[in-house]
Amino acid sequence: MASSGYAGSFVDHIRQEFTTQTWTLIPVGVALSVVAAYIVNVVKVPFLYLDALGVLLVAILAGPWAAAITGVFVNAVVGFLVNPTFWAYTPLQVTFGLTAGYMARRGWFRRYWRVVVVGLVVAAISIVLGAPITVVAFGGVTGTGSDAVTTFFLATGSNIWSAVVGQTLVVEPTDKVTTVLLAALIARRIPDRYRPETAATVLDRDR
Repeated sequence: MASSGYAGSFVDHIRQEFTTQTWTLIPVGVALSVVAAYIVNVVKVPFLYLDALGVLLVAILAGPWAAAITGVFVNAVVGFLVNPTFWAYTPLQVTFGLTAGYMARRGWFRRYWRVVVVGLVVAAISIVLGAPITVVAFGGVTGTGSDAVTTFFLATGSNIWSAVVGQTLVVEPTDKVTTVLLAALIARRIPDRYRPETAATVLDRDR
């Protein structure tokens, strides 16, 4: 009975995230990620992806499960419009959303130094989960700007696993910390009346 009650409470907690404002915010988050990823992919910036920008914004304002759904839609759209390799990384976007959303609820977006920590945590997730996908699914080449970093490590004599792991260690902290900081800045500039009722109390001014 206790476990049943917990499960019901958990489901109700998830349902509470999905207000009308949240359903309006999700496509905004998807569009933000798609536009950012498109620009970075066209320019071939070697240290940025920014495809998680909208996912992290939704995580801050709405919660982890809304962010996870946003991540699924982001990679579906980015895979069609920008680069098909993004489809394989959908589990990462879901994990980013869940992680950042739960960290937001625990106050990790209230100060900028904490926001940086969130970025490093998300980067660690991307390194652990993303490197194997890059090697196994794509042989280390994804058609993004980060391939230049992988090529550099290969040129130094590294094997493909070492080169991809080295690339992620260089690229992911830069991309994820930048992305989380941008998401926090955008969230703080959204007027209260446009934020979902479930928005985490994460927008206190940094001191």
